[in-house]
Amino acid sequence: MKRYRFNLAAVLRARRAQESLARATLVAANTSAHAAESAARQSLAHYEQVLRLTGLGEQGFMASRQRASLAAKSFLDAKASSEQAKAAAEAATMRYLGARRAVAVLERLEARRRAEHARAVQHEEALLADELAVGRHRGRALAGKRN
Repeated sequence: MKRYRFNLAAVLRARRAQESLARATLVAANTSAHAAESAARQSLAHYEQVLRLTGLGEQGFMASRQRASLAAKSFLDAKASSEQAKAAAEAATMRYLGARRAVAVLERLEARRRAEHARAVQHEEALLADELAVGRHRGRALAGKRN
C-alpha cells in the first residue's frame, strides 16, 4: 500500500503559519497593553503628587491649577490609551484562538485519516497473510494427494 499522505498538508502548514503570526501579534498586543497600563499608573501617581504639592508651593494659584489640569489630562489620555491597548489585546486573543481552533480541527482530521490509513494497511496485510496461508495449505493438500 502507498505511504500515508495528508491531502490537506499545505492547508495545515498555512494555518500553522497564520497561528504563529496571530500568536506573535497577541504577544505584541499584550506587551503594549502592559506598557500602557504601567504608563497610566505612573501618570496617576504624578497627578496625585501634583495635587499634594499644589497647596505647598509659592507658585501662583493659576500656575498650580494649570499644572494640575495638565497632569489630569495626561492621566486621562494615558487611561484611554490603556483601554485601547486592552481592547486590541482582547481582539488579538480572539484572532489567536480562532487560528488555534482552525489548526486543531485540521490536526484532528489528519489524526483520523492517519488512523484510517493504518487500519487499511493492517487489513491489507491480514488479507495477504490469509492468502499466503491458504496457498500453502492448498499446496500441501495437493502434494499429499500426489503421494
